Amino acid sequence: MITAPRPHHTAALAAVMSLLTVPVMAQTQLPALTVAQSAPQSPGSDPVAELLRRQGERYRRAPDSAQNPDELRQTQALNDEIVAQNDLAENEDRANAAAHAREQARYQAQLEAAEALRLRHEADLRTAAEAQALHQRQMADWQATVAACERGDRARCNAGRQASTPN
Repeated sequence: MITAPRPHHTAALAAVMSLLTVPVMAQTQLPALTVAQSAPQSPGSDPVAELLRRQGERYRRAPDSAQNPDELRQTQALNDEIVAQNDLAENEDRANAAAHAREQARYQAQLEAAEALRLRHEADLRTAAEAQALHQRQMADWQATVAACERGDRARCNAGRQASTPN
């Protein structure tokens, strides 16, 4: 008597088969990937043709005479459009890079001007503080001289008058 396979047996068999095929697939694909990744490309070589050759396929470009002229014109038009778009994008990139460089130089100049302004402001603050301190010392000296004159200290009073005499 023939019995139909049970569903759980089929699922288990499929799981086992998938587990067995993964290492085999990895072994067969790994060398191809490392060869493709590590193989240096010679100038002018066609990487697609190299990949196909390694996979055992041959790539030969048909001569233009054997190709459909309408397809050739269409392909050339598309290629020309792509080249024009690439040129446009490259010109845009150059213009953007130049604009960025100008803005960066302007920003740097603004930073330098702000730093010079900050340094000048700090110098002005120091000068003002020094002038204020000198004024306070002179005021204290004047007040001491006035107090000496009020007490009758003629030496200090006369010395204060001679020191404060303008030239």
